[in-house]
Amino acid sequence: MKKQKQHKFLASFSSDRLTLSLCIALALTLWLLVKLSEEFVTTREVKIEYLLPKNRSFIETPPASLITTVQGTGWNLMSNYLYRKEILIKFNLPEKPSFTINGSILKNKIEQALSNLDIQDINYDFILLNMDGLDKKKLPIRLVSDLEFAAQHQLKDPVNIQPDSVIIAGPLSLLDSLKDWPTNLLQLKDLKTAFRTTLPLVQPENLELKLNPKEITVAAEVEQNTQKDLFIPVQILNGHDSLNIFPQNIRISCIVGLSNFDRLSSSDFTLEVNFAEVSPNSTNNTLPIYLSKSPAFVKQVKLDKESVEYYLVKVE
Repeated sequence: MKKQKQHKFLASFSSDRLTLSLCIALALTLWLLVKLSEEFVTTREVKIEYLLPKNRSFIETPPASLITTVQGTGWNLMSNYLYRKEILIKFNLPEKPSFTINGSILKNKIEQALSNLDIQDINYDFILLNMDGLDKKKLPIRLVSDLEFAAQHQLKDPVNIQPDSVIIAGPLSLLDSLKDWPTNLLQLKDLKTAFRTTLPLVQPENLELKLNPKEITVAAEVEQNTQKDLFIPVQILNGHDSLNIFPQNIRISCIVGLSNFDRLSSSDFTLEVNFAEVSPNSTNNTLPIYLSKSPAFVKQVKLDKESVEYYLVKVE
C-alpha cells in the first residue's frame, strides 16, 4: 500500500511541475511579445564605400564607417540585426579636388539602408573629402639596420638588398616630397656567418599610399678580420723645394677583412700636410697630418703620429 501511494504522489508532483513550466513559458512568451512591441533606441555601425573617379586618390583617408543612433520597435531592431548584420552605403564621387558629403545626404543614405528604423543621430555632421591625381614614383630603399658582429668579424661586402627600390602609388601631393623609403629595423647580434632574411618595409601612415613590394630580401657575407700595419709617405701641399719634413713616412694600422688583406697596400692611402696653413709669424714648426684617401673596406685607421715637424733646407 505504501508503494502505491508513493507512485500516486510522484505522478501528481510531475504533473504539477509540467503545468508550472508551461505557465512560466507562456508568461515569458507574452512578456517577450509585449517588450518587442515597445520602442527602443540603440546604435548601429554603418560601413561607407567611396567610388572614386579613375586616376584619383584621397589625400587623407576618409572614415570607413560611422555610428548612427536609431529608434524602432524591438521586432524591427531584431529583424534588422538578423538579416542585415553589416550595413553598407556607397557614394559615387565627382571629379573634383574636394567634395563634402553633408549630414542630410548621410541621413538619406542611411534611411534607405534602414528603411524600417528612424534615424535619430549620426556621429558626423559632414565628411570632407580631398582628392588628388593618382601617380606612381620609384624610390630607392633605405636599409635601417643595427648589426653587431662577433669579435674580429665584419662584413665582407656591403649588404645586398633585393629589390633595391620600391614603387609607391598615391596622390601627387604626397609623392613629391619623398626621396627614399625606409625598411623596418634589421637587428642582428653576434654575427659570425652569412645571413639572408626577408625584411618588411615601413608601412605608410597615410593609407592612400600603396607600396609594391611590401618587403625585400637582405643578404650579406661575414668574414674574419685582422690588423695590418703599413708605412705611408707624407705628401706636402703648397710647399717649395727648400721645405723638408720629419718623419717623411708614417706608420698606420687598420682593420681589414681577410679577403682584402693581401691586396691592401700603402698606395691605397694618402697622407698630406698643407704648408699653406703655416702663419708667417708662427713659432711652431709642426703641421697636422690629414688622411685624405682610404679604401672603403678598411676601418679603424690609426696614425702612429698626428703631426710632422718641418724645417727649411739651405741650398748652397
